[in-house]
Amino acid sequence: MFKIRNIITISDYVTIINIIFGMLAILLHDFRFIYISIVFDALDGVVARKTNTVSDFGAELDSICDVVSFGVAPAYLIYHYFDSTVVLIASMVFLIAGALRLARFGILDVKNFIGLPIPAAALFLCVVTETFLKYGIASNYSVSFFAIFSGILMISDIDYIKYPKKPFLAIFGLSIVLSLINITEPLFLCAILYVLYGIFNFKK
Repeated sequence: MFKIRNIITISDYVTIINIIFGMLAILLHDFRFIYISIVFDALDGVVARKTNTVSDFGAELDSICDVVSFGVAPAYLIYHYFDSTVVLIASMVFLIAGALRLARFGILDVKNFIGLPIPAAALFLCVVTETFLKYGIASNYSVSFFAIFSGILMISDIDYIKYPKKPFLAIFGLSIVLSLINITEPLFLCAILYVLYGIFNFKK
């Protein structure tokens, strides 16, 4: 019998922080907690490699946390804010696509991501929705479109790079910080550029 206390590592605790913020996003109806979850989702891999604690248990835990923070939470939030049948259907499409994306990721061993990663899809959907709400241009149909579009990208065969260059990571990190004080425009641009990068660099 495997005891949790014997197999859990420091990187797994970082992963758990990810799901905590995902739950807070749901309970407090706040997109910003999803952005924070993305930070800890990135950090758990770094910590695992630096401390040599990469494990199958950690990989499974990461996927479970991701489906909550980046699948359930965004799907719930868009329905919470728009509360319509079309958004409900779109949110379910997003969630199912995210679960399929994570399941496929677990059995692949490739250099790049195949399909838009679920944290990036959640970021794209959430920051677009939040920015549109900020400017009063969001609608049931626009949000539904972005949810379904994100879902399609997640289960697509489009390649997305795993490790962007350091200058982009620095800009992205600053954009995350700014988003926490409701300056979402830089993060909005980062999300759009990452999504478009994969689409325009896709080779059949």
